[in-house]
Amino acid sequence: MDLRLASYNVRCFPWFSTPIREIVDWVTENADIVALQEVWCRHALWSTAFAAKGWTFLRPTRENHIAGVFGSGLAVAWRSSLWTLTDARLYPYLSAVGFDALVTKGWFHVDLKDRATGAPLRLLNTHMQSDYEVCDELWRPIAEPVRMAQALQLIEVESRLPSVPTLIVGDMNTEMCWLPECRWLTHHAGPTFSGTSQVLDHCASWVSQAWDVITHRVGRECGEWSDHWPVLWSLSLRAFDMGRLQQKHQRWIPHPKGLPKVRPPLPPRAK
Repeated sequence: MDLRLASYNVRCFPWFSTPIREIVDWVTENADIVALQEVWCRHALWSTAFAAKGWTFLRPTRENHIAGVFGSGLAVAWRSSLWTLTDARLYPYLSAVGFDALVTKGWFHVDLKDRATGAPLRLLNTHMQSDYEVCDELWRPIAEPVRMAQALQLIEVESRLPSVPTLIVGDMNTEMCWLPECRWLTHHAGPTFSGTSQVLDHCASWVSQAWDVITHRVGRECGEWSDHWPVLWSLSLRAFDMGRLQQKHQRWIPHPKGLPKVRPPLPPRAK
């Protein structure tokens, strides 16, 4: 299986003038699937722009919890001639602090099928707990354990599901891989967040799945469209272990004290 994947935190807030058409033009020229974060608004414009390029744009439709204001901000789009949708679900994170508690951060679980071969692909698009630049030194020791808890929740849920080729991608707001039994797919392409020059946007896979990174680059030519730059991967799957053992991953990384670790019920399918 070969594919071109992009991840982009587009910072689409109501008070920002996000260049949607320019972003869609760039994405559709460089990738076949894109994981988007911070698509907080203008969903109809995003959908129309992707449809004009022959792409399908999908976001969760049931994503607000009791404190939800903006929803998840997550969306996935793909080239309709290459992929078809088989399932999509949003899993909200149980742990959040600061402003993140007002939105529905989590991961968007999207199952696709290759139209040509029928091969499955699972994409887990996520946006983890944010830091805040105003008091970064004070905030980071609080936020990093929350990101650890979120990573453990994601792995706990996904490791119980039938095993298929899987990519975990998105704005993880950390340079540490807190995902047990996973590895970054990276060639050290440089910073992805202009605010602090950190590498915050990643793609990961199960260690049992032999994804080769053909190319990996950061799209700095997109300039100031967002405070993040898009990241591109060209990937190839050489082999896949269908018999991957289902394990309790908490024994590798202790669960942070005081944070919930209950697995949520399976949410309804996105429309």
